[in-house]
Amino acid sequence: MITISHIKTPLAQLVPSLVLWLTLLFSWQGVAIVEAIEPLKKLPTLAEVLKLSAKQYSDGKPSNTVQGMTQSENLLSVKNNYDLILARREQLEISDEVKGHFEKAVSQAEKKYEEGDENISQSAITKLKLGLAGTLNDISQFKSDIELAQLQLEKYLGVQWVQNLDISEPKFDPVNFPHKTVDEFLKNRSTGSKTPKGSGLFELKEAVIAVNKAREQLALAGKNRKMTRALLVTESANYDFGIGNEAELFEALIIYTRVLVGYYEAIHTFNVAVYRFQNIYSEK
Repeated sequence: MITISHIKTPLAQLVPSLVLWLTLLFSWQGVAIVEAIEPLKKLPTLAEVLKLSAKQYSDGKPSNTVQGMTQSENLLSVKNNYDLILARREQLEISDEVKGHFEKAVSQAEKKYEEGDENISQSAITKLKLGLAGTLNDISQFKSDIELAQLQLEKYLGVQWVQNLDISEPKFDPVNFPHKTVDEFLKNRSTGSKTPKGSGLFELKEAVIAVNKAREQLALAGKNRKMTRALLVTESANYDFGIGNEAELFEALIIYTRVLVGYYEAIHTFNVAVYRFQNIYSEK
């Protein structure tokens, strides 16, 4: 009889064999073996995410995590949530920058007020504090949106993330979609591509209107972005050197926040409009 004391092989060498033996045993008994999924540490690229989405329908049927969704519906939701994570990442970075400016301005203004500077009023300090509070609220909202979008992607992709997922690498840019009409889009399709008719064509025309509207808003936001950055740099420098005042800095920070956050929101809106157009075309 062999006892534990007779076994000379190190335990580390026995474990893999034991796992294999148990796997074969349970498989023979008809017990399903669930593959362990290692949590992902970094947000994959969009191309990698789309491959993961396709795997949920690899056998022609949706996996358990996407029951009740067609593949095109899943794809649209995946793209939407993926882009939302990137948009909120950029907006969060802007808000963190603005938060630093507000905190510095509040500290300097309170110091001047305590020293008896007649140019500083309690009202001006209050406005700066309210601006800071609004920025902190934005930060909380953006973080929450990122967490919810990551949770949705876990479901749609059948993956798990580590607690502090690294989302810093993927770039966030407008998707390439130069077409301004349905006819222009169809002409650039490969030979043999389907041509929607009836209600399908009508839905595509509606969708391309939304794309064009979002494209115009994005172009305008891009122009305003450059001017706003210059405005903030100037007003912040003036305030630090004692040339500007709290009201001017407050206004510059509010404008900067609205324009820059709006710019990344415009990219997200444009991308989602394109995704919806593509989704309608794929289903018709």
